[in-house]
Amino acid sequence: MIVRLILWACGIIIIPLMFWQLNNETKFKKNIALGVTLPYVGRTHPQTVELLARFRRVLGWICLGMMVSTVALMLLPLSFGLFLTLMLVWVDVAMVLPMIPYVKYHKKLKALKQEQGWYPEVPRTHVVNLTAAAQEEKPISPVQFLLPLAASLPPLVWGMVQRDWLMTALFLTGPVCELLFWVLYRWAMRRRAETVDENESLTQTLTRIRRRAWRRCWVWGAWFMAGVNLSMWLALFHPVWGLVVMVVLTVLFMVLAVGLEFHLRHQQERLTAQSGQTYYVDEDEKWIWGMFYYDPNDTHLVVNNRIGMNTTVNLAKKSGRVIMGATAVLLLLMPLFGVWALMEERAPVTLTLTDTALVAKHGWDTYEIPLADVDQVQLLQEEPEGLRRVAGTGMDTVLKGRFRSDEYDKITVCMDPREGPWLLITMDDGTVYLVGDGAEDMAGLYEQLK
Repeated sequence: MIVRLILWACGIIIIPLMFWQLNNETKFKKNIALGVTLPYVGRTHPQTVELLARFRRVLGWICLGMMVSTVALMLLPLSFGLFLTLMLVWVDVAMVLPMIPYVKYHKKLKALKQEQGWYPEVPRTHVVNLTAAAQEEKPISPVQFLLPLAASLPPLVWGMVQRDWLMTALFLTGPVCELLFWVLYRWAMRRRAETVDENESLTQTLTRIRRRAWRRCWVWGAWFMAGVNLSMWLALFHPVWGLVVMVVLTVLFMVLAVGLEFHLRHQQERLTAQSGQTYYVDEDEKWIWGMFYYDPNDTHLVVNNRIGMNTTVNLAKKSGRVIMGATAVLLLLMPLFGVWALMEERAPVTLTLTDTALVAKHGWDTYEIPLADVDQVQLLQEEPEGLRRVAGTGMDTVLKGRFRSDEYDKITVCMDPREGPWLLITMDDGTVYLVGDGAEDMAGLYEQLK
């Protein structure tokens, strides 16, 4: 139930995030609203105001309907696999559905722009403010990345000392991400300037505040990954506290990241409130539906989004199309993970005793226990105290993979947890297996193994 609640919470948060971001797109920043660049006079035009207001109303109703649907989904008496499948389908719909009115009203606003002739008097060319781009940013000390890196190393060292290579690989994620964040920070400081009009001071200010937001984001991300590493380590010994710390860290980082994005957007809105009265930059023809960048004359693969601090890829480049296509395919195929979970929970656990081994099988996973290496067999009427998953599957109908308990640090599990008894098998080398298929003849199998 806890896992289901966490999945539901992760899904439902998409709706307010989508609403806040798309609703914020109706506020002019750098002369842009709904992905359309308008001059100062066009912002307060009655038709512009009406189009933006209608979009906000439609967006509100769509988001409200999605919120109601996810609450209903949570209350339905579904198995975990079916719940996950429907939840992932819902996530795809939640990310796509609000974008439909965005595209619709983007086109309407662009048509109004064309009808009114709202274009800058100078040719709409690619503008780069070389003075602003040449401004040297004082780099932050590498210590700000080395500190979270050092904080994330104890779990990694523990895994290596324990010769637990699965956990070592898991704990390596934090340090790798922190080094990657440092590289991305260095890369972000070299992005193009934020040119809006001929005001050079404004360009420098906009460029500086975006870079400052990037700097904070990557440093916070490094500390977040250090906290994730430590919380996973804590969860091995105190599962509840590990989960609590992980949830708190995730919520805190999400609040900080979203707050940083909207703070930057607010600054962009405030600083460019008077822009667009004479000359201004208009690059709408390079942005499909105001969202997708396409410029064959731009040699860059990754470019800044015009609003906020995000980046996107240049679809005029083959590699950009591959990245965008792969991302779209992954999002569309997400529900297949739920289908896999549905198949997992419905597949039976089977135990087969041969002349040489006891074979536990579930789905595509097979665990072969050589009889010649068995040291001790116990018949358990109850699960081991404090049994908890480290890596593998944990469902109402099956537990399999790597687990821990209060007594054993490592247990390889393949069992139906709904009905015992189960077999706890200790090998000569200390390896421990916990198996059971819920069959009535487990006692007979136990006697044969003895």
